[in-house]
Amino acid sequence: MKKTLTVLLLTVVILLGLGIVLVATASNVRAQSIYKSPYAFFYKQLMWLGIATVIGFVASRFDYHLWKKHPILPILFYAAIVIALALVVCPGIRKLVNGSYRWLNLGPLRVQPSEFAKLAIVICLSVWMDRIGWRVTQFWRGALIPAVMIGFIAALLLAEPDFGATMVIGVLGVGILFISGVRFWHLFLLGCAGIPPVLTLLCLNQNRMTRLMAFFEGTGDSTAAHQVKQSMIAFNCGGPWGVGFNESIQKNFYLPEAHTDFIFAIGGEEFGFIFSIFVVIAFIVLLACGVLIAIRAPDRLGCLLAFGMIFLLIFQAAFNIGVVTNCLPTKGLALPFLSYGGTNLVTALFAVGTLINIGMHIDVADEHLHTHLARDAVNTI
Repeated sequence: MKKTLTVLLLTVVILLGLGIVLVATASNVRAQSIYKSPYAFFYKQLMWLGIATVIGFVASRFDYHLWKKHPILPILFYAAIVIALALVVCPGIRKLVNGSYRWLNLGPLRVQPSEFAKLAIVICLSVWMDRIGWRVTQFWRGALIPAVMIGFIAALLLAEPDFGATMVIGVLGVGILFISGVRFWHLFLLGCAGIPPVLTLLCLNQNRMTRLMAFFEGTGDSTAAHQVKQSMIAFNCGGPWGVGFNESIQKNFYLPEAHTDFIFAIGGEEFGFIFSIFVVIAFIVLLACGVLIAIRAPDRLGCLLAFGMIFLLIFQAAFNIGVVTNCLPTKGLALPFLSYGGTNLVTALFAVGTLINIGMHIDVADEHLHTHLARDAVNTI
């Protein structure tokens, strides 16, 4: 397991390094126009990287069993997220950014509670499903109570509105319930009850419908269609080897959100197809490491937490890459480790820290097992 953790950590460090380089080059034009300094976003990302690294280290040393031993911890975490999400949409506190209320201003820092809501769903569902044990097959304990936990946060996210985060926690929740052993027809009933209201709200939101039309019908005059068009131009310009560091044309206000949601396209333009393939392979390696940790986890809680954390990272990465390459409808999901954004970076490194913590407990469990086997062998001589 030590080799797996080493590969996991090394891959994350490489992705973080690439992310810092990409933020430096993708954001300099916009940073110059807003802050009169081409390195403004770069410096902010470095600051957030320092904060996220500390949080990730703490998560790697925080015994994940404490979430179960002290039930008040997940309850407080869940309550804090609910309060934060409520404050985001509270008049007088909320701040409109790109048509949504998603941010809380905490002095010099601006955080996005929806990112932490994803962690809350993973942790709280994992602890609950572990505590109820075989009762996961019961409808009200194994399906209804978790659905209420997911639905309450989803309702607050839809009030922002943030359909991307709602989709992520919905997929995460269903994935954890499925892995836990919840009956399929229970999940089917919950899906039948939850999907119609979300689709209704989606249809009533003009911005989201425009994005869907841009994807399915290729509407040329929409912002979403423009983003994807410019993204594909970036990849075409990059070719196999790229145009070179800091030589991107699309970041000159041709491609919106060049340093956030569409940073993968800037990487493809400046460093070419080889960069794109390398990033995809890196996330596949992360997936393999996460699955190994989940499979070998010493207990059910560790398995559920590991699955939830790696699925959180990989699902967002896959969806972001799918959007940028015009394989999926446009949606504002950041690319973990690479996109500019402090809250997303903190969430990603917290997930990695949790995976490392679970992996370290696997080694401890193996050592104890070997010790017992050795003692038994001596006693039989």
